[in-house]
Amino acid sequence: MDIQPYIIYDSQVFDQQKFGGISRYFCEIISKLQFKYDIAVQYTENHYLSQTRIARHRIYIPHFLFNCYAQKLYRKNRKLTRKMLRAPVPYIYHPTYYDPSFLNYIGNTPFVVTVHDMIYERFPESFSGAEEIIRQKKEIIMKANRVIAISEYTKKDIIEILKINPEKIDVIYHGTSLRASQEHNLSLPEKYILFVGDRTFYKNFQLLLEAFSIVHQKNQYLHLVCTGKPFSDSELQQISNLKIASNTRQITINDKDMSELYSRALLFVFPSYYEGFGIPILEAYACNCPVALSNATCFPEIAGNAGAFFDPHSITSIANTITEIIGDENKRTKLIQAGQERLKLYSWEKAARETENVYLKTLEEHAKLSSPGKTPV
Repeated sequence: MDIQPYIIYDSQVFDQQKFGGISRYFCEIISKLQFKYDIAVQYTENHYLSQTRIARHRIYIPHFLFNCYAQKLYRKNRKLTRKMLRAPVPYIYHPTYYDPSFLNYIGNTPFVVTVHDMIYERFPESFSGAEEIIRQKKEIIMKANRVIAISEYTKKDIIEILKINPEKIDVIYHGTSLRASQEHNLSLPEKYILFVGDRTFYKNFQLLLEAFSIVHQKNQYLHLVCTGKPFSDSELQQISNLKIASNTRQITINDKDMSELYSRALLFVFPSYYEGFGIPILEAYACNCPVALSNATCFPEIAGNAGAFFDPHSITSIANTITEIIGDENKRTKLIQAGQERLKLYSWEKAARETENVYLKTLEEHAKLSSPGKTPV
């Protein structure tokens, strides 16, 4: 088929996230597309979108004004989305999240949805409003022409939970834009292990603290450095009870400094019970930082032989793995080398090309289903 698709993206995730994995994913993919596209965003404070020129409708609003009128500005984004979806031009729609209201406007237009994980479905009791998100997500996935899953594990979860045809799902891995840093601009401990991201229950931070307290007893100079929000009162209480307050630090940094943080760490520890992919694994690889991680969900698939695995439910297993790696420079070196090799499997450029293939496949399948005489999308 010679016709190239025209892709429309909405503002959903950019309205929800200033920072975040899903909005970063879309910015990385869209910025590398070789197809024509448009993004229904006029107003945003999303960090990744603001750093690019891919949102051609974007109008800059000073932060203090944005805060005052945020909900009104987001409504304008949604109005622009509806306008684009009603336009009398053929397109493929790729919603950035799971609000199904677009179904009222696209008619028979084909659409593709990316599923990043099935965590709401696996742990509904742990999220407020999970029931509604699960309902909306199911409706979109079931009605989508094609589904992109970010790992084979996520694909398996979708099939198991929603019972949909596996042939409808394409697995496309993430990439990373981080590179190793030689900078020493941050004030960091000489020896530390690293934890990144938020600390919701499935990230398993509490057990990591318990494990670190054991490791710390034998290595008084080792620190635990954590990114993300400041520690909560309950986290501070646990840190105090474990007597590791002087060796546990939370820092808030930007993307530019993340590479230095990885590059100077003795070890990156990823103890999650559940993830759909785990971009920090690739970030650590890119920054020559060895990785210790859970033997759960998608981690063995993504890390392969380039990680030191532990049982995320066992404090002893986590502590022993950390101790083993930071105490053996030869093992650290081998993990770093394995990570560099493993990283060759992943790139945003590759993900963009594979996403384009999904759009083409969607176009071809839709054309076959269209009635004779109709112009395909």
